[in-house]
Amino acid sequence: MSLPLRIALRFLKRGKWQTLLIILGISIGVSVQIFVGILLNSLQSSLLNNFIGNSSQITIVSDTDDPLIDDYEDIVEDLEEFDELTVISVANDQVGTITIGTESESVLLRGFEFEDADKIYNIADRIYGGEEPDDDFEAIIGKDLNDELELDEGDKLTIFGFITVGNKTVPVNGTFEIVGFFDLEISSINSQWVITTLDSVQIMYNTSDTITSIEMQVPEELLYEADEIADEIDDELDLEDDDLKITNWIDENQNLLNGLQSQSLSSYFIQSFVLISVVIGIDSVLAISVIQKQRQLGILKAMGINNRTASLVFIFQGLFLGIGGAIGGISLGIFLLWGFTQASASDFIIINYDPIFISISAAIIIISSVIAALSPAIKSSKLDPIDIIRGE
Repeated sequence: MSLPLRIALRFLKRGKWQTLLIILGISIGVSVQIFVGILLNSLQSSLLNNFIGNSSQITIVSDTDDPLIDDYEDIVEDLEEFDELTVISVANDQVGTITIGTESESVLLRGFEFEDADKIYNIADRIYGGEEPDDDFEAIIGKDLNDELELDEGDKLTIFGFITVGNKTVPVNGTFEIVGFFDLEISSINSQWVITTLDSVQIMYNTSDTITSIEMQVPEELLYEADEIADEIDDELDLEDDDLKITNWIDENQNLLNGLQSQSLSSYFIQSFVLISVVIGIDSVLAISVIQKQRQLGILKAMGINNRTASLVFIFQGLFLGIGGAIGGISLGIFLLWGFTQASASDFIIINYDPIFISISAAIIIISSVIAALSPAIKSSKLDPIDIIRGE
């Protein structure tokens, strides 16, 4: 063991209560950083997964008064060439009305190809009674809508709508067998959506083999690049020439995006202030230590210890304090997060104990502790042993 390392450990052991208090102070600062950073990152991830992860992130729709899209198979085939897209699903959405008591309520009849739609909306796992529609004119309805209708599996639901034939508006209707109930945990969806097969909507509204939208998702790591991917698709496919337009979740949810960015910024500010306070604390305590131990340092220097060795004593102290504070802070931070999850008793926020974030936080604190020790180390190197021994 090198001489400055032995001296640093001896100094820390002799002032063990002071050392423990410093480590405790660093630990509390690190725990705040870990707690706030992981909690806000987990909250952001949960928000994205619940509201953006289970919805269309990029959507192609008609740019004319006629919402129907013909020859969509060719567009889907072209979209499959884009590696950035993980899911491509088509839908035919039509507005209809149902009768509840003496009143009529609007609903959105959504026709899906369920193999693809499940990858976006996770419908199969959100059905709390019954099963997905398999045959034509089978449907599932949302939890809130069924609270009003009070239907059971096998009951019939008639939906009324209108189609345009020439210059005339012609009423149409379809009777659907209810085969299940879903809960997508969004009130507006649960109270309005009636989900059925794509063929059912096309038959009822006489739209032939057409759709009203093509819905897509991207990998989670590319979520914030959805607008750029949408622009790339628009340029490659020349959608305007086909009277189509493309939208994305970023342009459609600016308020949510601004909120997420503000949340991240506030997290960085909090972590920065915690880091600054830790650095100032270590610097101050070690600076006092130089004054307290200047007689010992003077004697050691008189015995032949050079300035480099004297400086390394305080560098090692900063390193040990940083390591102890990082270990204690990570342990305390994880304990606080565990306590938060137990107290909240909510499944909305899933805590992601990101090992990379924790490792980076620990490394920053340790490096900062060493940097904080530089000033006291420089002061110790400038001590004149003769003056110290004389008491000057």
